[in-house]
Amino acid sequence: MSKRASAREELRQRILTATIELHTEQGILGTSWKDIAGRADVAVATVYNHFPSLAELVPACGELLMTRLRPPGPDDAAEAIGEGGTTRERLERAADVLFDFYARGGAHLDVFPGERDLPAIREWEDYQRATVEAFVRTALKGTRARRRDVQLVSALFDLTTFRSLERRGFDAHAAATTMARVATCALER
Repeated sequence: MSKRASAREELRQRILTATIELHTEQGILGTSWKDIAGRADVAVATVYNHFPSLAELVPACGELLMTRLRPPGPDDAAEAIGEGGTTRERLERAADVLFDFYARGGAHLDVFPGERDLPAIREWEDYQRATVEAFVRTALKGTRARRRDVQLVSALFDLTTFRSLERRGFDAHAAATTMARVATCALER
């Protein structure tokens, strides 16, 4: 990579880092190009030069953030959970992986009001729901779980459930253990 290309990429990364920080603090829709330019210490025109629209900026931020956070995906479920153990143990392993990611992601994963209409946010939330469901289906493999059971346990392993437990003092592992226990009880009824 030439010096010029390297400098351009470094500037792009600085803009993305500033944007991620601002989006986390004040939301995507609450952040202006002027805010970004000020945080990145560049001209507003420089931000527009790199990212002419929100439709280009938000996915680029998401890509960088996910590279940093390493979220689990649906394809990671089988390896993360394994095949051995009781249903509760498999559920706990699933919840551990998911809740550990939620804890690592912190405020970066929270969505401000009105942002769910943004295509990149809808895409991310769809992917996250598919990931949770894949982990739950994998943990329940070999049981008589119905679609409704998978939906119920997926709700228990969702980011919003984790955030609620976190606000009440649960760390990621304690939250995972608790929700695996709750899910097991719900499935046994």
